[in-house]
Amino acid sequence: MSVVDTMWLEQIGWGSRKSVAETIVAVFVTFSVIHVVRVYQRRQHLPPGPWPWPILGHVFVLTGLAHRNLQKLAARYGGLMYIQLGEKPCLVVSTAAAAKEMFRVHDATFSSRPRKLVLDILTNGPYRSLPIAPYGHYWRQLRRLANTQLFSPATHASHQGIRQGEVQNMMKHLVEQTRHGAGPVDLKNWFTGVTSNNMTMMLTNNRFFDIRDMNEEKRRYDDVLRRSVDANGAMIISDYVPSLSFIPRWQGWHSYILGLQRRGREIVHKVIEVEKHRQRVKDENYVPDFVDVLLKAPLDDGRKPLSDGDIMSLLLSFLNAGTDTSATTAEWAMAELITHPGIMQKAQAELVAVVGEDRLVQEVDIPKLPLLQAIVKETLRLHPAAPLAIPRESHEPCVVSGYQFPAQTLLIVNLFAIQRDPSVYENPDEFKPSRFMEHPEVNPLTGHDDFQLIPFGVGRRMCPGARLAHALVSLMLANLLHSFDWSLPEGQSAEGLDMQEAVSFIMYKDKRLCLNAKPRSPASLY
Repeated sequence: MSVVDTMWLEQIGWGSRKSVAETIVAVFVTFSVIHVVRVYQRRQHLPPGPWPWPILGHVFVLTGLAHRNLQKLAARYGGLMYIQLGEKPCLVVSTAAAAKEMFRVHDATFSSRPRKLVLDILTNGPYRSLPIAPYGHYWRQLRRLANTQLFSPATHASHQGIRQGEVQNMMKHLVEQTRHGAGPVDLKNWFTGVTSNNMTMMLTNNRFFDIRDMNEEKRRYDDVLRRSVDANGAMIISDYVPSLSFIPRWQGWHSYILGLQRRGREIVHKVIEVEKHRQRVKDENYVPDFVDVLLKAPLDDGRKPLSDGDIMSLLLSFLNAGTDTSATTAEWAMAELITHPGIMQKAQAELVAVVGEDRLVQEVDIPKLPLLQAIVKETLRLHPAAPLAIPRESHEPCVVSGYQFPAQTLLIVNLFAIQRDPSVYENPDEFKPSRFMEHPEVNPLTGHDDFQLIPFGVGRRMCPGARLAHALVSLMLANLLHSFDWSLPEGQSAEGLDMQEAVSFIMYKDKRLCLNAKPRSPASLY
């Protein structure tokens, strides 16, 4: 540096360390003021919401129990709330009234899905499975296949025998276990055995897991499923600030999720056996299943059928979604009943009055059991399997409640908050099935007139397997209450039972429920 340059720097003050520090502070303050002014100007045209942090916005509300974090914010800012998730604008719906306004007008606009690192890798992206595919032709074809070939009313009715058989198989082995004094029953293990085998029977006409024994395959599957669900619920910064994509790599997310993808596909290959399905078509006597439907299904636009990769992603999403969600709901129902023994006893009395004591509960009995139905509804209200519905994204600009939003605005529907809306439910945190005895018309499958009970989502992105989940939970619960008396292990009390939720995408019970079971029915029934 020349003498002239040095003299010039000294004249403007850069020769002093103090002046350098003052300049840095001045620059920081200037940029902070600019940020505040810009945010303030934008917020004049946005719904109410908390003040965002620079760059990151409100991403930290998605850590921990995100549904409860957002519920607390909504209590202050309202049922339609605006937050900034990094670079992405986001609307949060937290009341029944806001849900009604949003989905009666903007369901189609907010029917796409945002890209997420975990899902992009797990589904061998770009998104090729039904729950997370972007809104468009490909998604509509998958939805049509699911609705007509797997979840239609006719198919649901034809699968009644599968559901009944899996529940009866559970009851038979549970009775054997309890009569031999095997100790407390880990209910979640039994529930996932029923739900996973029910799905493999629906997809491939085969029972894959041994419900009596947590064998290695079942342990591997449960572990991969739980880790995948937990990863999906994690807040990964690059999903909201793409310029920080190096952080997840540095944290090891990429290699971890790739490992989950590989392990998951190994299990699904064993369950599905796509190549065997392709070969057996040559046998004139084979009975086709859903995998065969997918292998042959032509798309409406004349393109070739689904690729093997697409089929694997689709089947894996059905297997995962159909296993843990229903099992978790059933576990929460039993946890609520064991802490409300009076309600459990009334439900058992109802079952004896309707079913008797000389046979098992059948699916056709469920409509005749109003208290049992109310218990299932109240469990779905308090403990929706996914407390935050899978985020949606707008595929075009729109105006919501007079506010203008660009395309790719995120939408988070807080099912947990909506179903605990104090303007709709008296004492919303209380387990009170009688509220649905008084209003039996409220239906979690079709209750979109008032949006007060929507545990399976709403509109175009509603869970296609809602009818199946509701039927299976009801049937498992009815048979457990009809065939056994339940109690907590020695030394535990209903008042002290841990009812905390785990941090995950699915609302798992943090500590698994283990109960003593005493048979009520003769062994000859099983």
